[in-house]
Amino acid sequence: MNRLDCLKYISFAILCLTAIPSSAHAGKTQNYTNQEFGFSIRYPAQWTVNPSSAPNARIRVVSPTTTGHAECTVIVKRYPHAAAAKQSEIDQIFTESPSPAELKEVLSQGDNKIEILKASTGKLHSRPAHLARVKYSVGNVLGGQAYAFGSVVMTATPGLTWSLSCNGQGNTSAEAEQSFQFWEREINDLIASFRFK
Repeated sequence: MNRLDCLKYISFAILCLTAIPSSAHAGKTQNYTNQEFGFSIRYPAQWTVNPSSAPNARIRVVSPTTTGHAECTVIVKRYPHAAAAKQSEIDQIFTESPSPAELKEVLSQGDNKIEILKASTGKLHSRPAHLARVKYSVGNVLGGQAYAFGSVVMTATPGLTWSLSCNGQGNTSAEAEQSFQFWEREINDLIASFRFK
């Protein structure tokens, strides 16, 4: 499995990002565990679990809409033909810094016009991961254009790709960034709470 093939496994569904309002800065959280895929996260207590239309979305949590709008989505996609891949080889792919162009190719599969503001490496729990700061248009919503600004964390395990996307949303690009900044502490805590079982 080469690096670009692995990146391509991470589908457009990643772009279902989320952002969170700041009245939740109280610190109380709820736990979510997915037994099928063996992961857990903690999310702000005032956020709610909502259905997602994104393919392979395993959980989508959404902030209250009183101040800004944010959401986070965990997407896990199966690749049975890659189930025999060695974790050490997969990890090597994700320890190498991606270029913004590579991430744009992976994330722009669809109508969204995505801009990669930053590309780097990090971790998703114990796994090396590619990190991206992104902004993009999410198309027409209720007769107007909507925008998102946020973070995407991507990694893989044998036969599975993992994406944790969190973004702020708004009627303008600036409003989406403000929503993200309002909830950034909670978003960072949610990403840091992710655990593989």
